[in-house]
Amino acid sequence: MGTFGTGPFSSDGALDFLEELAERPPEQQLDALRHMFTYVRDNRDLLWREFFPDEVVAAAALVAATVPGGEHLRHRVTELVELSDETEIALLPASTSGVAAPALEALLFVAGPDGAWHQGWTTEADRLDAQQTIHDLVAILRTAT
Repeated sequence: MGTFGTGPFSSDGALDFLEELAERPPEQQLDALRHMFTYVRDNRDLLWREFFPDEVVAAAALVAATVPGGEHLRHRVTELVELSDETEIALLPASTSGVAAPALEALLFVAGPDGAWHQGWTTEADRLDAQQTIHDLVAILRTAT
């Protein structure tokens, strides 16, 4: 059974996404993020088959980590990079200019009030923590759009 936590980088799927992104040359990572957000927007019916909420949340958090207000996320990604001795974790793109709006749109689709991200939490505390995670990401991304 995989790990699935309430933070944006607290699941196996989120970490797998960051590892896959790290496999790309740094100059292609921003385009990969942009493509993901566009794909989510244009293929909503493929949720749970081609993309998963925890991957989208992680991608949006990676963008949020590069804008004002996202310093705590940037710190968390840095911790993940330092702790990852067997695999590479995507470093933050130098600039996420123009990606905050599509990131926010994709995030709101998978983790808006009725989004898939909010389904299946087993405790009230986890549900509230998950909601807070998304609330924080939305607030950061809105200031960047």
